[in-house]
Amino acid sequence: MQIVNELRPQIKIVNTVTTADLKQKVDIGSFNEYEHLHSDLDLYRCGYVKDDKMIGRVTIFASGKMISVGTKSPEKSFKELKKAIKILKDHGLIKSKRIKPQVRNIVANTDFKQKLDIEKLARSMPKSMYEPEQFPALVHRIMTGGVALIFSSGKVVIAGCKTFEELNQAHYHLKKYFS
Repeated sequence: MQIVNELRPQIKIVNTVTTADLKQKVDIGSFNEYEHLHSDLDLYRCGYVKDDKMIGRVTIFASGKMISVGTKSPEKSFKELKKAIKILKDHGLIKSKRIKPQVRNIVANTDFKQKLDIEKLARSMPKSMYEPEQFPALVHRIMTGGVALIFSSGKVVIAGCKTFEELNQAHYHLKKYFS
């Protein structure tokens, strides 16, 4: 199986969600005592790691589970998880740990640069739903994974993909309906 590392130039990633597990407990109650760490346990049962160089932020749960959000690529998301581990380790909150990051969701935008007849597409695209009173876009489930939010302007948000290959396939799949 060939791994696709190139994303079509028409596709722009806006968010990557990646998870990992430290496999150890973390004292999130003490986060506010340290630089680059924050928690508001009255509001959420987690803590956050973010330094000046991080693009997104990493959420840490007391169980040791981690979620990185806000980066524009899986690689950057992995780096931010590792950066969070370094910060936690430097503050003595965890032991050194290797992690196995897993991409859970990549959200991307694309623009087909043409006006689309959403009502007509809703009738011709299987696994689609269009309720203009509820939401102005056609919601289309893509067979290869992911969901597309298709707007009449020709702009599309693709969510739920985990690889560049899935994003590329989603784009190709959608292009067939818009030509």
